[in-house]
Amino acid sequence: MVENGRPVNAHAARRPPLWLAAAAVASAWAALFSIVRWILLFAVSPAHDDVRLYYVAAEAGLRYGWSTIYDQTVLRSVSSSFPEATRAINEKTFASTPLMAWLFAPLTQFSEPVAYVLWVALSVAALAFAWHITVPYKGLAKLTLLLLAIGLGPVLVTLYFGQPTLLVLALVAAAWWFCAKKDRPFVAGACLAMATFLKPQAVILLPVALLVGGRYRVVAAWAVGGAALAALTVASLGSTGLTEWWHVVKVVQGLPLDTMFTLAGATGAGPLTYLMWGLQGAIALLIAWRRRREVEIVFAVGILGTVATATYFHNSDYCILLLPAWLVLRTSPPIWHRVWLLIGVVPMQLLLTPLLAGPQLVWDAGWLAILAVESLPAFNAKAVTPEVVMTARRTDEAPGRIGL
Repeated sequence: MVENGRPVNAHAARRPPLWLAAAAVASAWAALFSIVRWILLFAVSPAHDDVRLYYVAAEAGLRYGWSTIYDQTVLRSVSSSFPEATRAINEKTFASTPLMAWLFAPLTQFSEPVAYVLWVALSVAALAFAWHITVPYKGLAKLTLLLLAIGLGPVLVTLYFGQPTLLVLALVAAAWWFCAKKDRPFVAGACLAMATFLKPQAVILLPVALLVGGRYRVVAAWAVGGAALAALTVASLGSTGLTEWWHVVKVVQGLPLDTMFTLAGATGAGPLTYLMWGLQGAIALLIAWRRRREVEIVFAVGILGTVATATYFHNSDYCILLLPAWLVLRTSPPIWHRVWLLIGVVPMQLLLTPLLAGPQLVWDAGWLAILAVESLPAFNAKAVTPEVVMTARRTDEAPGRIGL
């Protein structure tokens, strides 16, 4: 093989760049650490409290009717077969939407540890699905991003606790895919409605961003799907079940654990916090409007704005930021933007340290600022044409390339 008049070894030409090979090795070790860590945690405790609560609520619904899934007496009765140390209904009870119990209901056919493993396997499959349809690269570059995702602390915590965040991530990824790739806005809206009903605190600003970005049919389908799920919820719970759910939610919202990973946990629930929430939310929506022709950016800032303005959030929920990162990479951002995304790995890992969400909140605000700068007229005036962007995307998607 000859390149620029010089002989080039064919085997060397097929090698990935050194930086990509190093990133792949580091990501593989991080993923292996997370996998081994989860296995060790499972060996010690083969079902986490959150999964146990899903299991108990689903079993209560199947045995006594769905109106009982928030009835503490019924939940204690159903959980009476568990070891005494694992009966956490009094201090920590089921407070998720009924959709969570409905989804978990088929798994009650198995023992609790088996149900836990199946639920985690479903979550991993959801992550892989979202990665497959949204990450723009091919070959080792694409595989590295999957390994990096598995190695992130919030993903490990999500799998350990059995949280449905990765299912939400997959549903929103599907919504983007149906909207941007298949031109099926009504299916996209239905996926988004499912995601919103499953974990509203992870996506609540996204429908607003889509509305501002002119995706009216997607928003209309989301509203119809949400209304249908709400009607089904009311019909299944009845007035008694709704009242019990309301009381449970009020108790849960008062727990410090639910706000310590939000801006309120870092700066307190005062005027400054509300001002910063409002400012970041407004910036996210302004970006969605200014870059409304880029559906990837609209989806990305909808999720990022949700995270930045969250009033109820846990460290595991931050894994939802994987999706906007993957979507932004599809737009071939400048190198300094990609470097900021890479830096984001650090605050993600710090969520599991005493620093909590402080560094992550700063990074989120910085990413919003970057997207806002890229939305300025002066920046857009220097932007490449859509044809050049598509050429860049095709280059990024070439085997072994990551567009740097």
